[in-house]
Order: sequence, then C-alpha cells, then structure tokens
Amino acid sequence: MSDSSITSIYVSHASEKYIRRFAARHLRELGKKTYVVNSHIDSISSDDLFGFEVINLNRNAGFSAANNAAIDLALKEGVDFFLFINPDVLLPEGWLDSMKSYLADASLKDAGVFTVPLLGYDFDKDAPTGLVDSLGIYPVWYGRWYDRGAGKPVENFELGVAPYDLPAACGALMVIPADVVRSLLSQDGYVFNEHYFMYKEDIELSVRIRRLNKRVIMLPNLPVYHCRGWADKRGETPFWARELSSRNELKMHLRYFWRYLPYSMLKYTYVISLERMMIAFSSLTGSRNACDHTK
Repeated sequence: MSDSSITSIYVSHASEKYIRRFAARHLRELGKKTYVVNSHIDSISSDDLFGFEVINLNRNAGFSAANNAAIDLALKEGVDFFLFINPDVLLPEGWLDSMKSYLADASLKDAGVFTVPLLGYDFDKDAPTGLVDSLGIYPVWYGRWYDRGAGKPVENFELGVAPYDLPAACGALMVIPADVVRSLLSQDGYVFNEHYFMYKEDIELSVRIRRLNKRVIMLPNLPVYHCRGWADKRGETPFWARELSSRNELKMHLRYFWRYLPYSMLKYTYVISLERMMIAFSSLTGSRNACDHTK
C-alpha cells in the first residue's frame, strides 16, 4: 500500500500554530496528500503549511461541514483511506507504517473505523503529561458518554497489543476506509452529520458506521499524543460549549438511543435553565459588587 492511498485531513479554526509545530515532526506519517480545511473568516496559505492543500471556507462552518468539504475533493482525486486528525495531535515516528500493516490485515477487513490511544500532551511545555486523554468513548448505563481513562495516569492501564472493538471512536484521530465513506454517502448523503456543528459528531458517526455492520476498532499499541482543548473542570468550560454538547447529545439519543432520553433531557434542561440562571445571577451579583466597591 503506497502512502498516496492515504489522505489526511486537518480542520483548523485558528489552529495553525499546532499544525506548524506537530506536522513538522511527523510529515512522513501523513502520507503524500494532506488537506487543511480552514474553517475561519481569515484565509491562510499552503505556503505557510508545508504545501498542504488548503481549503479556505472563509467562515466558521463547524467541524463536520469542514471535514465533508475535504472528503468531497479527495474522493474525486482517488483515495483508499482517510486519516482524520486534529491539529493538536502528535504522531510518533514510524506510526504510519505500523498503521498500514493493520489496514492491510485481512482479519480486520470488516473495520469501519480505526482509532488509537490518545495520551495527554502539554503544548506549552512541549512534553507528554503522563496522563491518558482517551482510550475510546463509552456510554454508562443511563446514557452519559465519556472518554475512557481520561485524566488518569498512563501506567494505570495495560494498553495491550490485540485490536478490540469500541462503542465509539474519538474524533481527534480516526482512520476510515474510503469504501466506508462511500457507503455513508450512499446511505445518508453525508459522512459527518452537519447538524452537529461540533461535539458528539464523532459518536454519531461511529453509530452510523456500526449500523453498516462495520467495526469500530481500537489499535492499542499505536498511541499518539493529544493536547486536549477542553477545560478539566466543568465550570471552566464555556456555557455555549456545554449547551451545544448537551443539545447534540439529546439529538443523538432521540434518533438512536431512546433508553438514554431521560438522562439527556434532564441534562439539557439543567444546562439551558439552571446553568443559564446561575450565570445571569453571578453576573448580576458581580455588577452589584462592582457598584458597591465604587461607592
């Protein structure tokens, strides 16, 4: 299998600093064709990003629509596998050769998506954190989805070697066969669901891939590093992000997992009512305190 059979896709929203630092270290791991979809109002140049093919959308189209834009172009040019990779992911040397051995494995021909362990990385310190970022996405019995191992020491987990199945893959890194992409387009008319601007789109995609009777497979001995872009504490996550995530979760459960609806309905109601009320109250209190201070 040649490198040209793998097309890599980055979605960037002012994320060029990550691509410049990390991609410079793993250019050979991306194959010969790489797209950067710039989902931002300001344009960027391929000359500034190693000659990658840049698609300037000149708007914030969201993660799903941005990936779909590159998929459409890549399919016209010919591709066997897609590597969907976040700008803040660092690939170890030799990673692509190891991945290609799995892609060629006949025992894994029913794979719909491959993913790998994501280990934490501190961008500012330019060093691993020693913590797990994600070992795949799982639901608890009542419907909350979580990244297995997130925030726990890496040494707490025996990653192993043998591939195993997951409920859902984290969208920070996914390898999907082009024939699965075409099947999704034929079945649904899209690959990433653009009704999910961001958040939960990777879970929703994994669900649809599994409904094609394809497997979501973890390759535990091919870990990569990821600078997680979310806050450790819920209170530090912006309200708009919590609202969007809970709305998409409810949307997904309405379509695929009715048994999870009580949880997701309660969560969404809490976010849009109680959390919004608490934010408004906090702002009002802060304003009053500021006024009192100036008296």
